[in-house]
Amino acid sequence: MTIDSVVEKESIEDVTFIFKRRFVSAKIHMALELLESILGANEKCVIVSQWTSFLKLLEKHIMKRFPEVNCSTISGDVAPSDRQSRVDRFNRRKGEIDIMLVSITAGGVGLNLTGGNHLILMDLHWNPALELQASDRVHRMGQTKDVYIHKLIMKNSIEERVLDLQKKKMELAESVLRGAVSKKAMNLTLADLRFLFNLDGSS
Repeated sequence: MTIDSVVEKESIEDVTFIFKRRFVSAKIHMALELLESILGANEKCVIVSQWTSFLKLLEKHIMKRFPEVNCSTISGDVAPSDRQSRVDRFNRRKGEIDIMLVSITAGGVGLNLTGGNHLILMDLHWNPALELQASDRVHRMGQTKDVYIHKLIMKNSIEERVLDLQKKKMELAESVLRGAVSKKAMNLTLADLRFLFNLDGSS
């Protein structure tokens, strides 16, 4: 369906389906296809997002597509004791927890999720260090399998600019380590926001 086809019908009601919770976006569809392959190979997966509301929505789609699979979540709302219990169950044999949904802030440090060897990044964060920390949850000591990081990026969207911004921040991080620039340069600046929203004159 295109906007032109909707306008020709002189109605916008037909596009409201994208706002319904049952709507499967391109990213959710891709994640489900990846999970089909991962679970079919008898492997486990960690899925990371900045947004806990999105993780809740994604969980509904996962459980609908894979009703026999156990899925759990680690976010700021989960008590530390319960969090460790979920981690332990994920790292044990297949069948306890096969898919772990993790908010990027809660899963940035301290979690050992080596029970999974696939990690799907559903959205990009302007700070690449957070994504690297999230990836390290599966790519760390104790991992016995090859690790696969799947980063989902929408073509022709703001995410492509976020990806460019990440590269700039990584270059700045190297300069910070060399002492060439201040750590403040790693913060999100007004110039960064102008770049993200294409307000800086760049094409």
